[in-house]
Amino acid sequence: MIEFYKVDVFTDVPLKGNPAAVVLGTFDRSIMQALAFELNVSETVFVDGFRLRFFTPSTEVDLCGHATLGAFHVLRMKGLKDGRYTAVTNAGNVEVEVGDILWLRVATPKLLKENDRTIVDVGIRIGLKEVEDFETLMSLKPSDAEKWRNVVGVLFYTLDSNYDACTRFFAPAVGIPEDPVTGTANSALGFYLRKSGKLVKDFYVFEQGHALGREGIVHVRLDDGVWVGGKAVCVAKGVLMPFSDR
Repeated sequence: MIEFYKVDVFTDVPLKGNPAAVVLGTFDRSIMQALAFELNVSETVFVDGFRLRFFTPSTEVDLCGHATLGAFHVLRMKGLKDGRYTAVTNAGNVEVEVGDILWLRVATPKLLKENDRTIVDVGIRIGLKEVEDFETLMSLKPSDAEKWRNVVGVLFYTLDSNYDACTRFFAPAVGIPEDPVTGTANSALGFYLRKSGKLVKDFYVFEQGHALGREGIVHVRLDDGVWVGGKAVCVAKGVLMPFSDR
């Protein structure tokens, strides 16, 4: 019997945050791809111990932050004790800290400048652009990110927020017009705010998802590395029916 779960990450409110499907088991790659298409969320993670594999509805990807946190939320539900663990992914080993807030250590960031544009490389390149206020942020469209080159996507942000910043992330170049809540991109923002002196802290809280009705909260801390974290909530559980691998 193979269990699967629907988990909303970066929130403790069902149907908010960023959804992921978590399947407790692995199969032939073609079956996992077909199941990810069937489950039809942005990321489905297949869990075999601490070995994780990630699939969008159309392809396998090496690593997904919110799906990793979703997987460890389910493992915690199944009895995993709080503490630090190492997950094995196609992108290499990643550290995860399990507790009431789930944390993932991101790759050591690098701050880049290209044609007066700010880019932070956290394993993937994230463009950063500040806007004046919340209303301006809400008026943006995915097309505002299309002129950026050499980045996966662009995180627009404003300090006009109930938290440290409010953000939106557009990645039309990789088929994601807008992501609800984006851990990796917000970790890039936390690193940049401290590095640039714009807002110097060791711990940041960012809000995202308003434009999609999927509001979530992302925590970023900078101590023995750069960590991105949040809460998670399980909204559904099911069992995969027997099927042929032909």
